[in-house]
Amino acid sequence: DNCLLGMGSIIMDNSRISELTIVGAGSLVTENKNYPSGVLIMGSPAKVVRELTEEERAWLVGYADKYIEYKSWYEKEN
Repeated sequence: DNCLLGMGSIIMDNSRISELTIVGAGSLVTENKNYPSGVLIMGSPAKVVRELTEEERAWLVGYADKYIEYKSWYEKEN
């Protein structure tokens, strides 16, 4: 919930991205990995780079709502 998966990210089988997490663009999350909540993960293979700030976590929640709004715009136009 409330995650952002960057463009071109690959998430392999049986991996878990916990809530409030950002996966950097182009990252490779290998099989059976489990990441904690509230972190930035990046790389190939993906690793935890740092914990997200409270501001970043709040932004993620708002951003998820925006994506739902964008979806509704697209559905109306097509």
